[in-house]
Amino acid sequence: MAKMIKVEDAVGEILLHDITKVDGDKFKGRIFKKGHIIREEDVETLKSVGKDHIYVFEIGSDEIHENDAAIILSNALAGSNTYLSKEPKEGKITIFSDSFGVCKIDVDKLNEFNSVGEPSCPTIYNNTVVKKGDKLAAVRIISLVAPKEDVEKARQIAEGGIIKVVPFTPKKAGLIITGNEVYKGRIKDKFEEKLRPKLKELLCEIEEKVILPDEQDKIKDKILEFSKKYDLVILTGGTSVDPDDVTYKAVKDAGVEGFIRGNPIQPGNMLTMGWINDTPIAAVPAAALFFKRTAFDIWLPRFLIGEKISKEEVIKRAHGGLLEAVNGEIQ
Repeated sequence: MAKMIKVEDAVGEILLHDITKVDGDKFKGRIFKKGHIIREEDVETLKSVGKDHIYVFEIGSDEIHENDAAIILSNALAGSNTYLSKEPKEGKITIFSDSFGVCKIDVDKLNEFNSVGEPSCPTIYNNTVVKKGDKLAAVRIISLVAPKEDVEKARQIAEGGIIKVVPFTPKKAGLIITGNEVYKGRIKDKFEEKLRPKLKELLCEIEEKVILPDEQDKIKDKILEFSKKYDLVILTGGTSVDPDDVTYKAVKDAGVEGFIRGNPIQPGNMLTMGWINDTPIAAVPAAALFFKRTAFDIWLPRFLIGEKISKEEVIKRAHGGLLEAVNGEIQ
């Protein structure tokens, strides 16, 4: 509710509108913004611009100011490895990443939070790779004041933190290059030079590399060996639909859990993956040689923070799964 009062009586009250100042051709602009809480030292400044009376907010006992609401809600929303802006700015507090890792957002709870009414929290996409200092979310209420009931309801939904960052930690990978043409020296392997920098960027080093012929048993045995030694096992070649492509068969034959062959992401439709005792096994198709981003790049950060990918999640990734499109065509 708005009320007009003398400036002298306004200390501690909340401005209903912006206050501007015009000083000839030297200055014209806002000196106090809507929502500003008037201080003792502001009284003379307000009088100097002709404001003997001003309109202020009268907050009811069942209402809460936007700054107070932002503090309450941001503290509820922010989870592990995040930090908040020091104070509200225009009624908003920003949540930042405090680590290099993957941003995890409970999207269902976020939607519930934003359905309450006044509370508002836009975020970046779930599972985005973030660095320390990156913005994750911005928290505020829609109006200058909101019902305390709305803020409390939203706080309860978010309590415990629904926005967090899972940090990357140093990992080691084993790389299995397959293909008779590479094994017999007819062509030079180019996968390693493509994959090594991708992994290194996410704190994972290729510790060992082997080149094997297209023999299913040999590939399977090496998968089992590497799965005991390394945090991630990567295979290349032999994942297409040709009858002599056996890499994906060797992955399945190794007894992986959660075996998934193919996904609705282009490039990289033929990516194959599974897990052996929580160690991710990923067979990377040839698209990785020619495109900057493929299905492997989508799932790699998740592999490196110890998450398992379900078939249901893979299916849902079709939305936004066309990674490198120019004029509607894969380049």
